[in-house]
Amino acid sequence: NFFTLRNMWWGYYEWHGPRLIGTEDNWSFGYDMTNEKVNKMSPMEMVSKHNGKPEEAAVTPAQHATTKVGKCWTRENGEPELNEYDLPVKTYVPWLGKKVEHPEAYGIYYQERWDEALEVEPPFIYLNDWNEWIAGKYHPEKGKTTKFMGRSNSYFFVDQYNEEFNRGIQPMKGGYTDNYYMQTVENIRKYKGVRKYPVIKKYNKITIDCFFDDWKNVKTEYRDTIGDTVHRSYNGYGGLHYKENSGRNDIITCKVAVNPKNIYFMAETRDPLTPSSDKNWMLLLIDADKNPKTGWHGYDFLVNRKIENKNFSVMEKYNSKLRKWENFCTVPCNYANNKVEILIPRFQLNLIKKTFAFDFHWADNPENLDSIIDFCTTGDSAPNRRFNYRCSFKPNKLKKEK
Repeated sequence: NFFTLRNMWWGYYEWHGPRLIGTEDNWSFGYDMTNEKVNKMSPMEMVSKHNGKPEEAAVTPAQHATTKVGKCWTRENGEPELNEYDLPVKTYVPWLGKKVEHPEAYGIYYQERWDEALEVEPPFIYLNDWNEWIAGKYHPEKGKTTKFMGRSNSYFFVDQYNEEFNRGIQPMKGGYTDNYYMQTVENIRKYKGVRKYPVIKKYNKITIDCFFDDWKNVKTEYRDTIGDTVHRSYNGYGGLHYKENSGRNDIITCKVAVNPKNIYFMAETRDPLTPSSDKNWMLLLIDADKNPKTGWHGYDFLVNRKIENKNFSVMEKYNSKLRKWENFCTVPCNYANNKVEILIPRFQLNLIKKTFAFDFHWADNPENLDSIIDFCTTGDSAPNRRFNYRCSFKPNKLKKEK
């Protein structure tokens, strides 16, 4: 009386067992896109039904390696050309309108399944899967072979065979990194919707003086995950031991204040801040033009990588031609206990119009700034991973501040 029960298997429409016949009340965790019948199905025909209405759609990044339907497959263009080791060669990416060298990083197959599910919008979407990190080696019946790796083989792999046929969404080191996680977030937002980002509508007067009472009047607050600086030490496979202890200052909240001349930033950590002499201490990155194609992964300015003294920090600007950060100006910066605050003149960021918007990101103790993925694997980031906070300023009718 309490639970709702559903049968579930890969390709419910093909596995005609006694309890798996048809799509009514039978869920699937994937579709056999090599099946000619399935490949001609519409999204509405593919989803599971309950009382004739759509109930569940499966969204998976790839299929088994033996199907050769991996991350690069599209209905329109079929299976990608593979080399003898079942690795994809240069393949067409629909939304780029061109072929790329490593198509397995783009989630082509995954996006097609998402598009189909979003077209129907069933009450449930099943993602298959998060981290089935295993490469199971199987054998066909004794004396028989299976078409695998471009030839007849006495064994085959399924599930997480390689990057092309890996169904895992969880970020990986190297390869496609967190692309599939970011793609998942993007599509879940399309499916569930999102809140509007906050808008600052009035000026606030802030003094950079190590006293933070004036920040209480700033109501817009940007939050970050608490407790994600925990150190890790775990045994892995084959005698390996994984250790990660770069977590340092756990950023929990951030604020931004605006007045006619300046923009102010404040970040708060869970515990008292470590000394500002620490490497990559409480970095503030700003994407002033909201353009990911300019700057370093979109970031035009970097504050706190170089700190002059207790009261001033260096703001650097990214030189895209030379591909390096260069000293730009000095800005007031101060910190006490578990809070840090920074003042940046608006003209230095080219944010002098009455209304404006920009993106920003705090990070503490990333291993280096060679790769943006360092924000994901070391130290702490606010917000997490490659996301940014958006600050939008659209004032009400303002009086001139004396």
